[in-house]
Formats: sequence, C-alpha cells, structure tokens
Amino acid sequence: MKIVKKILTFVFLTIIFQGKAQINVDTVRIEDAGKISIEMDPEIAKFINNKENTSCAVVRTTTKPTTTTTRPRNNPSDPCAGKTQMPGYKIQVYYSKNRAQADRVKREFEANFPSFSTEIVYMSPDYRVLVGDYFTKSSANTDIRKIKSKYNSAFAIQYRILCRRAK
Repeated sequence: MKIVKKILTFVFLTIIFQGKAQINVDTVRIEDAGKISIEMDPEIAKFINNKENTSCAVVRTTTKPTTTTTRPRNNPSDPCAGKTQMPGYKIQVYYSKNRAQADRVKREFEANFPSFSTEIVYMSPDYRVLVGDYFTKSSANTDIRKIKSKYNSAFAIQYRILCRRAK
C-alpha cells in the first residue's frame, strides 16, 4: 500500500513539474478615462477565436491580441451609481384591508396628482397606496404638504425606491 502511494505521488509530481507554464502573463490595465486594456498571448487569442468560431458558427476576422474597451466612469457623488433600487422614502396616502378600496384611492390620486408615481403594496394586514420616490424624509415634506390638501393622513415611510426617479 505504501509503495502504491509513493508511485502515485511520484507520478503526480512529475506531471505537475513537466507541465508547460504560460510564458506571457496576461495583463489588464485600467488607464485614464476608464479605458481598460487587456493584453494576452497571441496563442490564447487564437484559441479563443477558434472556440468562438466553432461553437457559435460566427466567423471572426480579428487577429489582434489586444482588446480595448471603454467603461463609464462612476461619479462618486451619484447615490444611484450601479443601483436601480435603494432604501429611501415614499409617501403613504391610504391604507386598507380591502384591495378594491385601495385601487379606488390609487385611481383617484392619479387623477388628482398625475405627476406622481403611485403603487399599491401589501404590508400585512393592509394594502397601502404609496406615492413618489425620495432619498430623504425632508425631501418628501414639500410634496406631503401638497398632498395633504386632499389626503390629510399622508406621511413619509421608509421603503425601497427606484433610484433614478427619486428626488
């Protein structure tokens, strides 16, 4: 048993040390203006092109081993960078255990305030009519004052918001 282990270890080590190492190391550089440059061994590029051509049946005429693409730069002051939704605030204008009543209030609200986005959400045990998308509670206050002319019970609640629509 010990001899078999020694033989297997020897064979394993021999295979490892005799394997070819890649001579040209692939490199990825991020340059100014968000430009990404990828350099790779031409043999690898040729292999990838051959695989793409055979598996996708697409003929590629590119023989250039270096690929350059541009990605958009993230603005650090943009709270929505890379996000579609985030925690924020919505204005609750109505709640009820009856879905039909919540639908009625939603339609009525949309007729009175067409510029607001509205939705009905179920938060057990109630259906709630929520409007708007706000980053902060204070940014919702100006709209709450407008809405309270028709809906006295309007107030801001924490909820997930669609980032690009938020104020």
